[in-house]
Amino acid sequence: KLAVNRQTLTDFEEVVLLLQRTATTARETACQQIELLVTQFLRAVFGPDYSFRIDMTERAGRAEADFYVLSEYEGQLLKTRPQDARGGGVVDVISLGLRIAMLQTYRPALAGPLLADEPAKHVSEDLIQAVVHLLKMVSDEFKRQIIMVTHSPHLAETASRAYQMVLDGDRSVATRIA
Repeated sequence: KLAVNRQTLTDFEEVVLLLQRTATTARETACQQIELLVTQFLRAVFGPDYSFRIDMTERAGRAEADFYVLSEYEGQLLKTRPQDARGGGVVDVISLGLRIAMLQTYRPALAGPLLADEPAKHVSEDLIQAVVHLLKMVSDEFKRQIIMVTHSPHLAETASRAYQMVLDGDRSVATRIA
């Protein structure tokens, strides 16, 4: 009976190892897919010298992710946190990329539109057209309607349907923009 119990314990330990390896592989694959998509977003807006990296670590027995922007400057590779890289526009683009990556990879699949509140509020005027192109590509590629709130005339002008909201006393009035 002791031999049977030892074998059962050995079997359980092997199953635990297999599950841990499977979880690690799944996490690494998900990170690679997210890194690729967010890198494509960064490059679409800021150019080919930018990429996105996720460093996974284990703290207190839990997996944690740290996000980084990799950029090349005068032949040097810089690794910075998104909030420290080239202003808030980088954070806006990464945030948009992460939301779309999560929306597209979630299982079971989530249907419906992408809701975005000021998706490019910190992107400079000279780069906003790249965000417009990116949003159109996302809508076409993933077959998702994008519903957004924006103060950017560039983003509003490219929408298939846009409304201006004005507060009139205690009620909001929507007026369609041509």
